[in-house]
Amino acid sequence: MRTIFTAVALVVFAGALTAADTKFESKEGKYTAKFPGEEKPKTVSQKAGGLDLNITILEKGKGGFAVIYSDMPADVVKAAPAAQLLAGGEKGLVDNFKAKVIKAGETKFKSGEKEYPARDILAEKDELHLRVTIILVDNRLYQVFVVGPKDMVTGKDADDFFKSFELAK
Repeated sequence: MRTIFTAVALVVFAGALTAADTKFESKEGKYTAKFPGEEKPKTVSQKAGGLDLNITILEKGKGGFAVIYSDMPADVVKAAPAAQLLAGGEKGLVDNFKAKVIKAGETKFKSGEKEYPARDILAEKDELHLRVTIILVDNRLYQVFVVGPKDMVTGKDADDFFKSFELAK
């Protein structure tokens, strides 16, 4: 009996380690997120609109999960209210992807004792659905992103992914 209990405990412990190991940490981006599945996400950088975009993405089936962050110039952030900057992110989504916004609204992203301005967006283009939370932390803009078929974007993996996103301390 003790041997069976030990074997079960080891399996549970190993499973817990595996689950914990799937959490991705970006020291440069100052965030963590748990991407679904066992595969490791890829990290790439590219320029867009004069900004450096730092993208961590995991492709899955007909879609993907991503966290994108970029540092905006301090003078741009000081010149416009947060809600205006976040709405600009939504406009960029519509303009660049020609997506139809289904639902969008201001919200707050909580991290520890702090709250940051954020915007939730649900959009679609043909069979492709997009779910995005844009968060403004000082001059850094985070985009937590799931794209794919509707059931993927609104499913448990997507919910868990969004809930797992945290700012590093």
